[in-house]
Amino acid sequence: MAKYLAIFNDTIDEIEINGFVVMNEKDVETYEEMATSIGWPFVYAVGEDELEYSSGEDLLSRIEFKEITQEEAKAFKRLFNNEFGVFISESFLAEVIGEEEYDDDEFEDGYDDDDYDDDSKYYDDDLDDTY
Repeated sequence: MAKYLAIFNDTIDEIEINGFVVMNEKDVETYEEMATSIGWPFVYAVGEDELEYSSGEDLLSRIEFKEITQEEAKAFKRLFNNEFGVFISESFLAEVIGEEEYDDDEFEDGYDDDDYDDDSKYYDDDLDDTY
């Protein structure tokens, strides 16, 4: 499968913001699909500053996808662990889109709401009526 170097380049107050990530062909397609589905303005925080985009297409205009060889991909992995600098991730795009899914089990508190007595702030099962 082909490998690509996705090169990001933008500016904040005349300061260049750059980064890259190595992607495979499927990653590039997914990234482009996610970005093009964003038709509204969004902001990406870089330290105390922000990069502002009018849409996902605006973001994509600042990214160049360059096909690289397997040897080059191996070198990027060895030297940079496949990424370097600032690059707006797929997970950030998912947040912008609102499709980030949360595992409901992660937020279960383990309490049965029927056993909770709002007036006393105790659980009914914890109260012993045989004093």
